[in-house]
Amino acid sequence: MSVTSLGPRLDFKIVADWGNANFHTIAGWILAHLRWQSAPQSEFWIKTGTGYGDNLEALTSKEVDLAITTPFDVAPEWAMAGSHFFQGKPAPFLRSLGYLPQNDRLVFAIREDTGITSFKDLREKKFPLRLATTTRTPDNLMTWIAERVLELHGIKIEEWGGEWLGHDYPRICIPQVIDGKANAVMNEAIVVPQWRELVAKIPMRFLAFEEDVLQTLENDYGLRRATLSAGTLRAPMDIPCIDFSNWAILVRDDMDEDLAYRITGIMVEQRAELEGRYKHLPSEIAPMTYPIDPYTMWKGVGAPLHPGAQRYYREHGYMA
Repeated sequence: MSVTSLGPRLDFKIVADWGNANFHTIAGWILAHLRWQSAPQSEFWIKTGTGYGDNLEALTSKEVDLAITTPFDVAPEWAMAGSHFFQGKPAPFLRSLGYLPQNDRLVFAIREDTGITSFKDLREKKFPLRLATTTRTPDNLMTWIAERVLELHGIKIEEWGGEWLGHDYPRICIPQVIDGKANAVMNEAIVVPQWRELVAKIPMRFLAFEEDVLQTLENDYGLRRATLSAGTLRAPMDIPCIDFSNWAILVRDDMDEDLAYRITGIMVEQRAELEGRYKHLPSEIAPMTYPIDPYTMWKGVGAPLHPGAQRYYREHGYMA
């Protein structure tokens, strides 16, 4: 859309992250271009959030018009169905504009000097974990998943004399192992530099998620299994874990179709600008995996495409 054919006046709100990470970068990128395409006196706002339950709540309650969340598959799936983390709060009206790529994993690592080599070891020794992980708050979907993983492995934290050391920002959470406050870490965001600093300074062992646990997580919760590939974060072999990939861009089904079309167009046509924010790093360790592919970015999100987004992808040849 050219500056001579601006859209109508628009008031638009997005909920992103804490204010200093990737979701805010994405929100600012979308809103800048939406502002330039909208009539004068339009207003645009970014709300801080955790990226999880509060983001979806802000969207479903109509406080905001667009939310960003992760993982791109199960978070919207559960929210639409009102299941698991979103139990009793179905939101079947959620719709997707697509996703932005991030190759991520939820993993568990423990200091090698503990002598622990497996979850079986942890169970048998009732080892007191001082676990650096996410916060136990009602909004934190990753905590909910982490607790299911630990529960299914038969791991108890406080009962065995350990401690749950929670912080919802990975860049603050992970260094607790380096500082000696924690002896293990369970988190995602495997591309943040603090993970690489950790394994460079402290010999760590990534524990493979047990097969029966992976099957239960997949069959009962829809969580996708994944692998931390050998060599990543100095892992000596492939480590079975949980997929935590990609950022879903979500709206409601009451969004105007032309507006959904416009925002999807921004995500596709201005993608090089967003990619440029990350190209100082190789794609495999960049916070956002690039390039963004319009032929795939509409696939796999746990909510159906908004009709406006679908029209955009079809008209531009990205969907058959």
